[in-house]
Amino acid sequence: MTAAQAGGDTFEEAGVAQRRETFLAAYSRNFKLAVVTLVLAVAVLPWAIDRLLSLSDVTIPGHLVKKIAHVTHVQSADAEMRPEVTGQVNQAQLGNQVNEPALNSQDDKSIKLILAPAPAVTEDTPQGSLPRIGEDGRPPWQVYARPYNVADRRPRIALVITDLGLARAPTDAAISRLPTNVTMALDVQSPVVSAWGNRARQDGHEIIINVPMEPFDYPRSDPGPNTLLTSLPNSNNIERLTWALRECVGYVGITSFSGSRFATDPDKMRAVLDILKQRGLMIFDPRIAPHSVIMSLAKEDHIPYAVGTLQIDDELTPDAIDKTLARLEKEARLNGHAVGIAGSSPLVLDRLQLWLKNLPDRGISLAPLSAVVE
Repeated sequence: MTAAQAGGDTFEEAGVAQRRETFLAAYSRNFKLAVVTLVLAVAVLPWAIDRLLSLSDVTIPGHLVKKIAHVTHVQSADAEMRPEVTGQVNQAQLGNQVNEPALNSQDDKSIKLILAPAPAVTEDTPQGSLPRIGEDGRPPWQVYARPYNVADRRPRIALVITDLGLARAPTDAAISRLPTNVTMALDVQSPVVSAWGNRARQDGHEIIINVPMEPFDYPRSDPGPNTLLTSLPNSNNIERLTWALRECVGYVGITSFSGSRFATDPDKMRAVLDILKQRGLMIFDPRIAPHSVIMSLAKEDHIPYAVGTLQIDDELTPDAIDKTLARLEKEARLNGHAVGIAGSSPLVLDRLQLWLKNLPDRGISLAPLSAVVE
């Protein structure tokens, strides 16, 4: 290389350095600090997220972790509702199984249900306070539902315990002894149904209300005052339904364990379902009537519904109950979910507790009724 060439290279390098200096000088010192800070933040971010995920009590925003979540709503001090995400899954919790859903706990007492009545889904009427669809479109059946991670792919079994609220001992036993994912059906004929509803929900149980409807052998079998009857005009039945709806708060929907005749009358049932649709409630059909029209009408009108699969305590012996529970498991595996119905006798509660103890080990999730809605 000649001296001239060497000199030229040196001159060129000096020019590049000068241009770099000029380029950097064009920006303020604050801008340079901001760029450096941003680069460092991006470099540290993965470590920070991993560190946060190792803290089990911390909820990470959805844009930072892969979530499989169920959204419930809690009421703040100013009576406004805000979303709270539960059932979150992250790598620290699952280890290598990051693509698997979080398994629901059948008795998670840390989950608290929204206080009822929630102002956003409550309407004050001349007949009293009634549920209504919120201004943001949220129906009460979802607002009052027990949180459940719907991404859980295990077969689901929902349990509905009936005839509650009329006697203290069995009602108290069902609420206190059974896991929180068990749904409680409270009878609106109880003079203290609202108090029992609050108690059940405080313990974490989702509730539905049992509305008296006409049985086939009415009036020999009389469900009591304000029974919905096929002989009454629809307007009178709606008045009776409205009475039932205001007797309690915080329920996800209604059912009837007496209405074997009423549930077979399309005209009468459609009037009831229209009110439930307007008010954002679900209906549970226990299938006490072989020719019930509830499911077909609800499906036609896009009303959330669930259907009973088996009555667990038709025969009150330990062996019979255990066999029915085994059948319930089989139905859940075949169809993806099943709904068992039972009273609250001491024998039933004993058998249920034993059966539920190892239910997760058998690959089945105990779910609230709202998690098996069609």
